[in-house]
Amino acid sequence: MKYKKSKNMLDEMQDNKMLKIEEFGFWLVFWVLLAVILLQALLGTTPKELAGEFAALLAASVYIAFSSLKNGLWTRKYAPTLKANAIAGAIPSFILGIINAVRAFVILKKPVEFHATIQIVAMCVGVYVLCFALLEAFRLIYKKRRRKLDDTEDEKET
Repeated sequence: MKYKKSKNMLDEMQDNKMLKIEEFGFWLVFWVLLAVILLQALLGTTPKELAGEFAALLAASVYIAFSSLKNGLWTRKYAPTLKANAIAGAIPSFILGIINAVRAFVILKKPVEFHATIQIVAMCVGVYVLCFALLEAFRLIYKKRRRKLDDTEDEKET
């Protein structure tokens, strides 16, 4: 079955404005969904109960990541560097560490013990390593894809 594309009824300025509105809407939903998941995790919601929200967030994340890499795009503001990835990997690690510490020691009122603290620190280190490794893999894929796209553009110019 062939997909028939409908005619665009917007001029270039309106089309650009529509893209900005859609982009803002996507990121608004993305960050609100992430905040809802983190809040529910803080309040003790089980992973089974978070599955729907997590699936939606994961689908959006995978789509944005792979679409950006496919098109040789990273971000508007940051270059894909080892230092930037090291900092970016620390952010989710820190956030999850704070959420787990608050949940364990404030909400559940568990005593602050060495074993519980080590578990939280180990989880933070694991999340950091996973995020950093994923960002580094994406950086390498991005650089390879960018080189390929740049070579293709150079061939078209000559």
